[in-house]
Amino acid sequence: MNQPLLYKQLEVTMADKNKWSSWYSEMEINRGRTELRTVTVSNELEGISKEWIGIKQLISIERIVDRQGKKTKEMAYFISSKNTNAFKYKEGIRLHWEIENSLHYVKDVTLKEDASKIVTGNAPQNLSTIKNISINIMRKNQYKNMAQAMRMVANNIPLLKSMIF
Repeated sequence: MNQPLLYKQLEVTMADKNKWSSWYSEMEINRGRTELRTVTVSNELEGISKEWIGIKQLISIERIVDRQGKKTKEMAYFISSKNTNAFKYKEGIRLHWEIENSLHYVKDVTLKEDASKIVTGNAPQNLSTIKNISINIMRKNQYKNMAQAMRMVANNIPLLKSMIF
């Protein structure tokens, strides 16, 4: 948590249902788990530190996940300079996670970017750019699974060349 005071202020405000301006809830059943997501929005900025210039709304997302009888609950809080409703925030946050899962997960898990020992100078950014290019080439050629794509094209220069040009 990088903003503990703001987090506490949001937690207190969003706990009061009378301060909600909109809310949206949906249930999703996927991959053996049931997930209930509730997004709430508040226009009530009383108690929020004045250092956060431009805030118009507060958002909370509660996720209750049931994996074969084992339930977990997560809360996430956001601030926004926009003025919209809970459904629109739900859509935006889901799109963000879609990007996170489709790019960053591949880089972190499949390409082991977080475990890299390359940490000095421009090398980390250069290597990250090369990985992005590689992922884009694979996706452009209809590969959905990056680990499988890497195995299929590894040591096959003619195939790799045909993918690029």
